[in-house]
Amino acid sequence: MNRFAALCFVLLLTLSSGAFAWRLIRIPALTDSDFTSIASMGYDIASGNRGQGFVDIMIEDRFVEETIQRFPHAKVLPEEWAQPVNDQSRNEFGYYYGPNENNAFWASLAAGSDLVDTPVTFAQSYQNRDIYHVRISNADPDAPVILFNSLIHGREPGGNSAIIDFAQWLTSEYGSDTMATFILDNAQVYFVPMVNIDAYYHNLPSGGPNHRKNMNFTTPVSSSGIDLNRNWGYMWGYDNIGSSPDPYSETYRGSAAFSEPETAAMRDLINELMPLGGFNYHTYGGYLLYPWGYNNQPTPDQATFQSWGAQMANPIGYQYGRSGQILYNVNGEACDWEYGQHGMLFFTPEVDDNGFWGSQNDTTLIVTNNLECRFMNKLLCMNLLGSVGIEAEEHAGVEEGVTPSVHVIANPVTSVLSFTVQGFGSPDISVLDLSGRVVARVSDSGSWAVPSEIANGIYHIVARENGASASRAFTVLR
Repeated sequence: MNRFAALCFVLLLTLSSGAFAWRLIRIPALTDSDFTSIASMGYDIASGNRGQGFVDIMIEDRFVEETIQRFPHAKVLPEEWAQPVNDQSRNEFGYYYGPNENNAFWASLAAGSDLVDTPVTFAQSYQNRDIYHVRISNADPDAPVILFNSLIHGREPGGNSAIIDFAQWLTSEYGSDTMATFILDNAQVYFVPMVNIDAYYHNLPSGGPNHRKNMNFTTPVSSSGIDLNRNWGYMWGYDNIGSSPDPYSETYRGSAAFSEPETAAMRDLINELMPLGGFNYHTYGGYLLYPWGYNNQPTPDQATFQSWGAQMANPIGYQYGRSGQILYNVNGEACDWEYGQHGMLFFTPEVDDNGFWGSQNDTTLIVTNNLECRFMNKLLCMNLLGSVGIEAEEHAGVEEGVTPSVHVIANPVTSVLSFTVQGFGSPDISVLDLSGRVVARVSDSGSWAVPSEIANGIYHIVARENGASASRAFTVLR
């Protein structure tokens, strides 16, 4: 198919009515040129994996046969991956939290815990719905902020499930889990559950339109909405590959940077809170992405992004890297603006769901996804707060001119703590929890096998001799 014919074909698809059902089709893409070729046709690319060699596209079911003829080795994915098909009388989106269920959850969480503030409306959406945030903390009002948000795309409920799970874990485990306690005692954790709240409501009817963009269909001309994750100000409109000038494209960037009330609201909130960093949740694919998205080049903080990405992604089997390494280049994207404007360390997790809606009838998969994301959420908070891999205070030496020290090798710890002790003769070495309770005595052998009964959390290894001491914080995270 020549480029003109392909673009006409895609235009026909995007102009079609929302009354049709949708399907995801997985197309083999074994080389970079295959991937680029499919992307250049203007399809709504839902996900893809260069390493595994496939691209998933979203298409109306009436065009499935024609698409299969064009790509004979393509596979049609299950219907529930592509759109809500559950019994709407049971729940809004099956086992996902729908918009009204979100409202009820966050209000209930605030009513049941002194750690949780009542949801605060900070802006109005295009259709004048409340966009709200929820703060969870036991720290001072000037404590650093960590920000989690989801549903900037209206068809990605798996990310919303992940932040709901994390909010539940923080509040229920505070006081018993050392990490939950440390995070809330030292940070203000903010959640924006539904950035693109209009589209999430729009998707409610059974077999609904599966809408990704916002609901501004009017500017600059009649369109199908604006992709809010192409509407941010840093490198907005850098090229027509990472975003589109076509009002009918699923990556349409809008008429100007921050033209939409939803992205302007998030910009203003971030400018006000100045978070250390956070997660902008999306689905699907099992990735952890970081800047630069607009040109697939490393940032000045590439080493930090890569190191933290490996810590968070490798244990749960997620791929990590820049968007252009795993998927495709993007511009006008949230993480690029957060880092480019403020130097904030934001990542984009793409939850490893089955398509966009594939867990609507499968609680097992949602629980698995949430646990994997909870692992990443905890470690991100610990990294941002400086308790993982950051040196702790050292105290006076045993001998004049000698500075004793304890160094932890490889943090966080899954099974064996490796460490070195310097500047002491024969010190007593202990492991303490955050309350100062000794949980283990350690021989000066350079390693400590963490007993199975030691819970995940933050600990300190402390060496003492003749009134001098040195310590390091480390995290047990299995």
